[in-house]
Amino acid sequence: MMKEKLEEMNRHISTLSHTIKDMEEMMKASDVCFLKKFPVSMERVQSSRLDPQMASGALIHVPRYLGNLPFRVWKKMQDIVQNTPVILDPNTAHPDLNLSDDLTSLKWSWINQPVPDNPERFDWYPCVLGSEGFNSGTHCWDVEVKESSDWSLGVTTASNQRKGRDFFNTDVWCLWFDQYSLSERFGFRVYQQLDRVRVNLDYDGGTVSFSDPVTNTHLHTFTTTFTHTLFPFFCCYTIFTLRILHFNSQ
Repeated sequence: MMKEKLEEMNRHISTLSHTIKDMEEMMKASDVCFLKKFPVSMERVQSSRLDPQMASGALIHVPRYLGNLPFRVWKKMQDIVQNTPVILDPNTAHPDLNLSDDLTSLKWSWINQPVPDNPERFDWYPCVLGSEGFNSGTHCWDVEVKESSDWSLGVTTASNQRKGRDFFNTDVWCLWFDQYSLSERFGFRVYQQLDRVRVNLDYDGGTVSFSDPVTNTHLHTFTTTFTHTLFPFFCCYTIFTLRILHFNSQ
């Protein structure tokens, strides 16, 4: 579908380029000649306009068409690709989260975004999921957390409840940090301010490990048996940014 749309856009671009060239040639001629041919030229331009249509209420898979675009371009320029970025899925993002244009960072905005209340979207916790899930293999990604004083990140199942307060009750394996709170939350808490966190998922081996890649220090490992598709998730309670740095998959 996208290939057909791109081909159609290229045809329209080519047509407009020829029209512009013809008009430039006409402008070099006499004023009378230009005025006589101008209505015809305008008709050509109008007939070349695209008229995109979208079904009412449809949600666009933004990560597929926008978030991965820089990576797809870069991939074509390389013979061997070793790193693939984790791309956030804006259709799952809590309305108060502000995602970057390239869908690799998030922060709390204090402003409720005008987004649809679709079933995939978090409505209580300020969370967002990655756009790609895993049901086999080993995967690793780094997250820059040095700017934030309150965050949580890890993996969760695709079927986990995102509405209401039950999200963290089951099927969440995460690390969290809160500089100012003494209350306990869900997952494993770290007490030191970190610059980066590395998440290592071994789906077949049944482990999710967290480490500090700056000091090469192990932080915590969860061990279980995975039977459902897992998604990276990120939770940010402050206006300071969490940023995904890179991702490896085997």
